[in-house]
Amino acid sequence: MQIKVIHVYGLGATAVQKFESAFPERKIHALNGKADLEASIGDIEVVFVFRPPRGVWSGAKRLRLIQTIGAGVDAVLPAPDLPPRVRIANARGVSGEQMSEYALAMMLAFAKQLPRALANQRARHWISVVPHSLSGKTCSILGMGTIGRVVAERAKHFGMRVIGVQRQPKPTRHADEILPPEQIQRALQQADYLVVILPKTPQTQNLLDAEVLANLHADAVLINISRGGIVNETAVADMLKSGRLRGAALDVFEEEPLPETSDLWMISNLIITPHMGGLVPDYLDRVLKIFIDNIRCLEDGKPLINEIDRARGY
Repeated sequence: MQIKVIHVYGLGATAVQKFESAFPERKIHALNGKADLEASIGDIEVVFVFRPPRGVWSGAKRLRLIQTIGAGVDAVLPAPDLPPRVRIANARGVSGEQMSEYALAMMLAFAKQLPRALANQRARHWISVVPHSLSGKTCSILGMGTIGRVVAERAKHFGMRVIGVQRQPKPTRHADEILPPEQIQRALQQADYLVVILPKTPQTQNLLDAEVLANLHADAVLINISRGGIVNETAVADMLKSGRLRGAALDVFEEEPLPETSDLWMISNLIITPHMGGLVPDYLDRVLKIFIDNIRCLEDGKPLINEIDRARGY
């Protein structure tokens, strides 16, 4: 059955124009805000979403597909009001290269003492700092999905030892060791650089709390490119300020945008970026291609690209 109307939620006029160009024979209906979504929910068959509101799906009588703009689907799930028949697809695979580059950039920034060098530059202080090498260091990666495997490959190019943590451990080409979630403490204890790339689910919410993070040694660096709420930000701040953690780079936060009043802004050995680790100039075009293919798959009765297992949450 052909889908004649495609709904788009949470995107601006320029983005909507891309959808109109991509689907010239279909009508594009832009949804502007929660009230607009609720008013249209009974007519929607497929919807492309960016940060949709919760509690709006019970009236979705015709809905067949929710396509998310990012790899994370925690903005949609859990959704007890979403009918079981509705399928969800994400943008997995779009940002693997970019996010691996981000992770390596943050490792190199701390290895080469860039935060200290930049602080000295701003203060006009000519103070030599001794850079480190990534070679021979251990990179522990929490989450060995598409992005985690690319990070592992890049880390091996720099001569690092790689430990991965995976829900169902299996040999991975560029990892020296793969551990189950029950051994996460062991992965942290050995980490010189800890890269977090986990999906946000009820099981991973606040997974890296103060007790778990205490397994990191004082010269370690934490890099979070997963989702806000997985890493306890207060615990990270306390460890950085007390010298129990050498450095951290956070690209995601429990509250976004990060409030101007947050104490995190003032921590000198913390690099803050505004959820940009996976972005590239043509990001929307890449996700739109997945969405176009999924519309065709839906109409032809074929398996979707990047379909989410709703029970697992990713």
